[in-house]
Amino acid sequence: MRAGFRPREARIRVCVPARMRAGEAWTDVTILNISSRGLMARVNAAPPVRSYVEIRRGAEVVIVGKVVWHDDRHFGIRTQDRIDIEMLGGVTKGACPPDPAIDRRTLPRGHRPDPAEAFERSRQKAAIFQFVVLTACGVAGAILVASAVRDMLGAPLAIVASHLG
Repeated sequence: MRAGFRPREARIRVCVPARMRAGEAWTDVTILNISSRGLMARVNAAPPVRSYVEIRRGAEVVIVGKVVWHDDRHFGIRTQDRIDIEMLGGVTKGACPPDPAIDRRTLPRGHRPDPAEAFERSRQKAAIFQFVVLTACGVAGAILVASAVRDMLGAPLAIVASHLG
């Protein structure tokens, strides 16, 4: 646990279909996990952060909350009241089947750089590092030599300066 933070409440994975009202429009959602003060759901178009939504399951269950985060198809809300999981009725505990709207085979894979490009970038970084190290060593060596010459010539020049005047 990080200092100053409470541990996060455990989430219960569920698969609960429901209806959501965001603004004036109603849409279908699937609740994916739930805790006593919030939930995560999947929807076609997530509502914006800081907007209020109403989620209904049947006639009796109404959950009102504020959207605290979202990505393309998922969002999380913090509810005004405590949520009792039993009140949802007919909850299927466990993970939902994959979203049928997404065919994972058609999604682009994460960008992987060409090995030749990665090698060239590494070579350039190594060359820059080598230049910086050699320059720093050269400057340090020059300072050392200058200090030694000053110490070596300081005493004879002081004698000459005292004889001159």
